[in-house]
Amino acid sequence: MALSRRDFLKGAALATAGAGVLTGLGLSQGGTQAYADPVGSGSIGLTFDENKWVLAGESVSGRVYSYDIGGTDAFDLTFNYDASVFASVSVFAPQGATILAQHDNGAQLQVVLMVDPEVVDYNNLLTVTVVAASTAGDGSINLVAAKAAKLGGTVELTIIGDGAIIGVRPIDPVSEFTIEALSLAMTFFMVDNTSPRWPDAARFDLNADGVIDIQDFVRIANGILDAASNLRLRFRADGSFKILQVSDYQDYINATNRPNVNARTVALFNRLLDEEKPDLVVMTGDQQGGNMTADLLQEYIRQMMLPCEERKVPWMITYGNHDEDATTALAAGWDKIRQLDYYRSFPCNVNRPTMSGCVEKQGNNTSCVGDMYLFLYDAEGDTPIYNLWALDSNRYRNTTVPDRISRPVPYGSNITGTHYDWIRPAQVDWYYRTSLQIEHRYGKIPSLMFFHIPLLEWTNMWFDGERHGVTGRRGEVECPAYANPGLWAVARERGDVKGMFVGHEHDNDYIGNYHGIYLSYDASIGYATYGGEYKGGKVIELNKADLSTFTTRMIYASDYGLNQ
Repeated sequence: MALSRRDFLKGAALATAGAGVLTGLGLSQGGTQAYADPVGSGSIGLTFDENKWVLAGESVSGRVYSYDIGGTDAFDLTFNYDASVFASVSVFAPQGATILAQHDNGAQLQVVLMVDPEVVDYNNLLTVTVVAASTAGDGSINLVAAKAAKLGGTVELTIIGDGAIIGVRPIDPVSEFTIEALSLAMTFFMVDNTSPRWPDAARFDLNADGVIDIQDFVRIANGILDAASNLRLRFRADGSFKILQVSDYQDYINATNRPNVNARTVALFNRLLDEEKPDLVVMTGDQQGGNMTADLLQEYIRQMMLPCEERKVPWMITYGNHDEDATTALAAGWDKIRQLDYYRSFPCNVNRPTMSGCVEKQGNNTSCVGDMYLFLYDAEGDTPIYNLWALDSNRYRNTTVPDRISRPVPYGSNITGTHYDWIRPAQVDWYYRTSLQIEHRYGKIPSLMFFHIPLLEWTNMWFDGERHGVTGRRGEVECPAYANPGLWAVARERGDVKGMFVGHEHDNDYIGNYHGIYLSYDASIGYATYGGEYKGGKVIELNKADLSTFTTRMIYASDYGLNQ
């Protein structure tokens, strides 16, 4: 019975016994090859297209392609690669191809595959993926040998485009803003978002104007100066480090009847600083709460942060949904990007330039601004032993949210009406990749994460509070992001984030351990905005003796007799 080519490729011929098997495979019973004459010729190559560099620890893929070899059904391919630069090489067969066997000796990978000529795309015979090692360098991967056959006859192949030199560039976890980063950004000068090079260039668009220009270079340069700064936050000699979280200051000033920020808010902030003497203040969003001109916005920020500046207490901010409420200033260019530059101009501010590289503008909303990490060092200032993440939880959505990315309202959470925005997938990816890079260099460093709008996991935790050891007040229903970005799940997988801290709900200050990550609210400090008698700040205390955990205390104005 005659077999079709497709049956042959599927191995049906192997059902024939004895000598018939050998004959079907084109071999004599003695095992010698029964054919020698070529039945065709063509060319084959390996290309990585435009992907000529990769960050340490990341992967990049190329493809094996061919010309003029239609009908070829079997391949034996050999690749050489630099094992000192690439941690591994793997292959994937697309539709119509099947990898039958492969062997990797650490510097050479040999692959045998069969293909279905009626299905396979000969321009994409095989996907080849290299994973960069943790060290920098230039490495090559080449197709060095290729054999092919067609219906039992040899197909002569000429190797073309035999591979690529791929540069592995490091990410310095101490400072992503290096002279090398500036040099790389300069190769994209005046590349804009219409260019095919934009996917590689976009992470350097630090002001989200859609073009790589001198303004972006200036921000990178400032980041370089940050890295060279002697201002390294250190644990105290006794091994402790104290953070004061302050949320929802949410005030404004004007030139007529409100020339100053609320006096009761200032008094509470001063008292918290004097009593607790924190090593760092973290403002977790909604710093502003009303319309102001650009000049008044700057004066407002100066007044708000004066208590820290007067005491020389380091401080940093994350953004909330109200931080572009000064619409007059916003119209004059004072979006969150420009505000961050202004915050960073204060001597005691420790914010870094936006590090996630995914800043975007949608109408009046600016997203992904101020994403960063910040190391805490040992008492000598030599070794990072703890890390702080800051993320922009963004503002509101201007468009209808597709059902496929939303989920049923959990336990009555109030997310109807105004749709709060969510942390972008690109921000989650940035955290994940950067966390890996930090681990590659220093091991897994424990960390805390600060942002403004809670995740849906906060509500889930509250309604199973006994299981999760929830303590503290819930004075109002949670108003989480409208969609779940997966940040908690990714952080749990990574295992470095020990706690997440938010504001947003002024009358909530509860905390619990949600499957290994503490989720915590901070009540508002601001008297110019809504909220009851429970104004205050949250104290977070770390100790070098056991960095796997921490303690928190909520300090209320009433503890100081300031609500009288």
